Amino acid sequence: MTRSTSHSHPSASHGAAALACLLLLGASASAVSIPIVNHSFEGPDAAGGYLLETPTGWTSLDSNNEFVESITGVGMSGGDGLQYLGVENGTLYQDLGVSFQPGMTYRVDLASAHREGFTHGEVEFGVFSSDAIGTDLGTAGFMDIQGVWDGSGNPDGDNLWNVFRDASALNQIGSGALGRVSTFTVGGTAPTGNIVVFIRNSTGAARVNVDNIRLEEISGIVLGDVNGDGNVLLDDYAIIRDNFRMNVATRNLGDLSGDGEVDFTDFLEWRNNSEFGGLSMAQLNAMLQSVPEPTSALLVSAGVLGAATRRRRS
Repeated sequence: MTRSTSHSHPSASHGAAALACLLLLGASASAVSIPIVNHSFEGPDAAGGYLLETPTGWTSLDSNNEFVESITGVGMSGGDGLQYLGVENGTLYQDLGVSFQPGMTYRVDLASAHREGFTHGEVEFGVFSSDAIGTDLGTAGFMDIQGVWDGSGNPDGDNLWNVFRDASALNQIGSGALGRVSTFTVGGTAPTGNIVVFIRNSTGAARVNVDNIRLEEISGIVLGDVNGDGNVLLDDYAIIRDNFRMNVATRNLGDLSGDGEVDFTDFLEWRNNSEFGGLSMAQLNAMLQSVPEPTSALLVSAGVLGAATRRRRS
């Protein structure tokens, strides 16, 4: 679906309010949930306790230690349903029986909890193709579960124990070092094989506690969307800024044009598809004044902050 939006220039008296609102807006794509069998690990039924078994509908890649356990039975909360999954040094996966589609972004989110008094590891999650089990597609999501402890060395540790929180929520705390979602954007040619979701812990005996895995298929590549969340916001610009003039090969690092470098072409795609096209030069310069030199000087002196035609594709 193609959508166009008209914008007027904000007045000086309403400039601050307009800027605050625009930070929350973006070009959005529609998302559809792809069903995952036993997404909240309710089977097999641990009857309010603990059961050392692979969850129903899932396959263990490593035949290691995985279990299901009652959430409230161990004094935890949040998540979805009655049970959570524990994994120790292994990978679980599930073939969803549906194929990847060209031009789609696949986004996986997962919840985790730091159980008070226990040492935990880092969990990774995302998608494989059924033709290449074990090979990550796109950017794997992660959660540093031990990092919740403020003595772990993670700068964002907040000591919130025993509560399941999504990777997408953890990413909004501090510097984002506690977690992020998984994203994989398909270009014009989709991978062969079915979509496979995976959960992985490769940190030895340090277990991870997870729950409520979800997969969304976001229709269309949103022009200007760097991080694959379906929106074009300032966090996308920050990636382009931080990697400017660097040779990278992936969209999530800022190379939107696919030419192997983060450059003005990528910046223009972001700007032309953001909600900042109606702002004045003065307002844009004010927003960019904190950008470290020499990047800000390059962007401003190149004249790319003038009026531009906004493009969207979904």
